[in-house]
Amino acid sequence: MSEQLPLSQVARWVVEAQLRLGEGRSLAGALEGVPSSHRSAVQALLYLTLRHRALCDAVTEDLVERPPHPALRALLHLGIAALCEKTFTPFTLVDQLVTAAKRRPDTQKGAGFLNAVLRRLVREEKERFARAQRLETVRFNAPSWWIERMKRAMPEDWERVLTLVQRHPPMTLRVNLRKTTPDAYRSLLAQNHLASVQSGAEALTLASPVPVTALPGFVEGLVSVQDAGTQLAAHLLPVRAGDRVLDACAAPGGKTAHLLERYDCEVTALEIDPKRAEKIRETLDRLGLSARLVTIDAARTEKWYDGRPFDAVLLDAPCTASGIVRRQPDVPWIRRPEDIASLARQQRRLLHALWPVLKSGGHLLYCTCSVFPEEGTEQIRAFLKENEDAELVPLGEKNEGMMPLVPREEPWTGDEKRPGIHDGFFYALIRKK
Repeated sequence: MSEQLPLSQVARWVVEAQLRLGEGRSLAGALEGVPSSHRSAVQALLYLTLRHRALCDAVTEDLVERPPHPALRALLHLGIAALCEKTFTPFTLVDQLVTAAKRRPDTQKGAGFLNAVLRRLVREEKERFARAQRLETVRFNAPSWWIERMKRAMPEDWERVLTLVQRHPPMTLRVNLRKTTPDAYRSLLAQNHLASVQSGAEALTLASPVPVTALPGFVEGLVSVQDAGTQLAAHLLPVRAGDRVLDACAAPGGKTAHLLERYDCEVTALEIDPKRAEKIRETLDRLGLSARLVTIDAARTEKWYDGRPFDAVLLDAPCTASGIVRRQPDVPWIRRPEDIASLARQQRRLLHALWPVLKSGGHLLYCTCSVFPEEGTEQIRAFLKENEDAELVPLGEKNEGMMPLVPREEPWTGDEKRPGIHDGFFYALIRKK
């Protein structure tokens, strides 16, 4: 925490971010308006609270008879999470959160209440936390319906995965093969006192995350930050020199860039969100790469498709993000049970819209960062039944040749298609007959 920035000020921004999340905003949207110089401090405490969201809910319910005002509850949640992690001394924490309450018009009257509740929690911390930890929702920091969905999706692995995703996410880099090699860059990291392990063909995972400004050669395009599981897309999609490739739903541009780093191909990148589309442009500019970038709904082919079929299509479809919870700890709390079916309909719409733009003999790689079968295996099985000219290209022995990946941290075996450290993803490769 910056010495020039008191916790009381950071806490006020955290409250604003929590209130925005409650309105359905994304993590990025919740942090809008926070000065860039203090963003990392605010984000750290927001993530801390989210990683203990179920504990905060349970302890709050145990401590108070009636739910407090949303802003006051946000301050209380921050206090509970920080006490759990021993982030600050109890005296500093209580003093600064009460100060923050006094400076907000909607929490001024509740400052005394907050002071009394937090001081009581400090006295009874061990007992209160132990009681809360008996709840399954607290142990796995997720709502009951989410835990039940995970049990159904991964009957043999759900407990390990739900435990793993509560940890801080690893920082994995993608080495730009046009400029260096994994071995050479790993040596460069070591020279800068940054330890790493190879976790995929071009993937290096750092022992401890650092700001990108601390990565040697980042500005020059030697590496990018990208999960090793996501890096599989450029390996699984068959691309040859000169191919016309479509990257649908392309933001923030990691897969687009990876394709261009690996192949001398022509890429069209589509993205519906203008702000996210700008991220693609920034990524490509930093790496010295170029692609045709179109800001549009990929499914509206009549608006952007020129009639020339593509050799390969990459569809990274919108999904629940159930496989990347350790990077986005708000996901189990902002999703609703009905979102799974709603997003599956969006995925189906995109699949059927983009299939006609693929040439005969070409390949479409479908992927999501989800572990739910409705967004993976079930989606592809339905598509294959509805399209006689579609055939699955086996990627694995199980799940009819599809490749579901659950979050994992293991030593890399050297298999190009099996990274050692990765989040949860799903891949299916379909060829047009």
